Amino acid sequence: DLGFYQLHEHPKLIFKKEVAYEFQRAVIDVLVSKTLRAAAEYKARTIILGGGVAANKELRERLKKAVKQKMPNVRLFLPHIKFTTDNAAMIAAAAYFHALKKDFVKDLNRLKADGNLMLK
Repeated sequence: DLGFYQLHEHPKLIFKKEVAYEFQRAVIDVLVSKTLRAAAEYKARTIILGGGVAANKELRERLKKAVKQKMPNVRLFLPHIKFTTDNAAMIAAAAYFHALKKDFVKDLNRLKADGNLMLK
């Protein structure tokens, strides 16, 4: 496994592909284990993978394998790749329709982030 200190101390010996691979592997390990733990804790009968991360082929395969091995009675739904876009596309589309109506924030100093807003 590549560690931060190895990368820092030997930047010419470590290749970007290896770092990316190890990072992806670590993230997928966490996502799969936490998903299975949550499914077990809440006695889930179904797991749905969604969002932009659902386009990651390695995550899809590892989650399929883990659910099949460890939770064979749980159904796993994976969307078709073409439906695994990032939320940025959804936000851009919503902004486009607001712009068509000239629905803009007038005072940017009063603009506040709210992660619970609904798209209309």
